[in-house]
Amino acid sequence: MNYQTPAANKVAEMLTMVLGVEATAKEGSAPDVASLDHVAIFLNREDEFVASCSCSLTTAAALGCALSMIPPGGAEAMVEDGALTTTASENFYEMMNICSSLLMNDKSAHLRLVEVVVDAGRRMQDEGSVEMAFDVDLGKYGKGSLVFNHT
Repeated sequence: MNYQTPAANKVAEMLTMVLGVEATAKEGSAPDVASLDHVAIFLNREDEFVASCSCSLTTAAALGCALSMIPPGGAEAMVEDGALTTTASENFYEMMNICSSLLMNDKSAHLRLVEVVVDAGRRMQDEGSVEMAFDVDLGKYGKGSLVFNHT
């Protein structure tokens, strides 16, 4: 294993600090794979796919809106429309970039976010990879799941 598996308390601390909402996270089970359609792809220095962080549109909208304090109704409207706005998409990308720090420590290799895609099939699902799912509560922005996969 090249990267660390995030801990629930670290996920909650990071979300609370960055979003400015009282967030909680606890280990959970991964939701239906098809619903994990927003996928952050992380590569190492050799451009090898080493990790992903996945969530549903609902969670992506909540994270994207909370980062710039777009009212929760904005996230709900994006879910109804079936897509993130440009601002929420850019904010979600930034949230996934920040989440990369949860996978690294002073002994792990460096990884970097290279893209966020809307494609559940792009999650890391390699044999031998580690998966950790978290049920997150983002206060007024609602509840969701974040699923980390890494080598």
